[in-house]
Amino acid sequence: MTLTLALVIYISTTLLVRGYAGNIAGMASVIKPSNYYLITEYDMSLSESRLGFEVYEFLENYSIHTPNVEVVLPQIYIPITVEGETGARIDTHLRLLNFTTFELYQRHKYTYTLSQIESTEVIMGQQIANSISSGIGANLELESSEIYVNETFSMIYANNLTVANIIQSGQEYDLEILGDSNEWLPMLGLDYYSFIEFKVLDTREIGQIKEDITERFKYLEINEEQQTQNFIIYATEEVIKTLTLLQILFFVLMLVSISYSIYTLVKESEEEIFILRSIGATKNQIMLLFMLQAVFIGIISSLLSIIIGYFAVSGIVAIVSATIGLPYLALNFELNLVGIIFLFALVLSVISGIYPSLEAAKIRVIREDK
Repeated sequence: MTLTLALVIYISTTLLVRGYAGNIAGMASVIKPSNYYLITEYDMSLSESRLGFEVYEFLENYSIHTPNVEVVLPQIYIPITVEGETGARIDTHLRLLNFTTFELYQRHKYTYTLSQIESTEVIMGQQIANSISSGIGANLELESSEIYVNETFSMIYANNLTVANIIQSGQEYDLEILGDSNEWLPMLGLDYYSFIEFKVLDTREIGQIKEDITERFKYLEINEEQQTQNFIIYATEEVIKTLTLLQILFFVLMLVSISYSIYTLVKESEEEIFILRSIGATKNQIMLLFMLQAVFIGIISSLLSIIIGYFAVSGIVAIVSATIGLPYLALNFELNLVGIIFLFALVLSVISGIYPSLEAAKIRVIREDK
């Protein structure tokens, strides 16, 4: 029972991680097209891209003469390491933007009413806040090797920045630190934006809009934004990392459980071992006998665990989906995954049975010893 329970927990975790990871990632890929678009330097990441101010000026004028382009939002995206009051550290990004335009662009939820923030204040994403256990009023320290730090910013950088608000958007903003570009740009002395976001009311005209922009600036790349998709993928990856750690824990639990089960069986069978040795059984035969028992226990426990694990995981997902109003996702139950799990559990049983079997072979016949 102990072995089966350990295998059920391990296999259920494996099914949850491997069986649903593809499904969740698939959900992100079929989310309806966005009417938000992202302009970056061609073939560059958000933090590597460098757009001159002339790009923003062109787009601002373009949006005035093109009613379909509603809002233009330039931003700077800087990789940073943030440390909270508890000493917890996490790698993320500092996103500098104009909050007035940001709220026109797409409404977001904050812990408190949004107000103008100072140069020593930032807004923190709720996922980051949870990760480093820091909330409103907390002090943060930011580190980055990619931002030019002048004398003015060095003074502010040396002091802690204060969390003025927590953003809850369900998007990438939840994973970042946000600052007001109007406050930070004069301190940083930067002469570029990392990227520019803009909103299109009618996506049927996006082809012409892209052509107009890239005709003026050949080095630009324009892509549909996928913030929600990226957030889902990020969240899925984080859950998988956590569950993978649980898998390792249950792996150790299985090793201990199987070894203990076989070892207990050996201790309870000392009389039978003595009789077998008395009638001529060799040490190798005794060891093989208990190894076969370990294999048999592994086969039965693995089969039971796969069946119980499948129904347990499917049931849990069905309950959670019904509770929070999400569509039910069927478990991606691939035969190769089941085969790998079964073989792994079987091999594990054999490995765990080696030590107890060696102990059984060491039991000596008293008459021979005398």
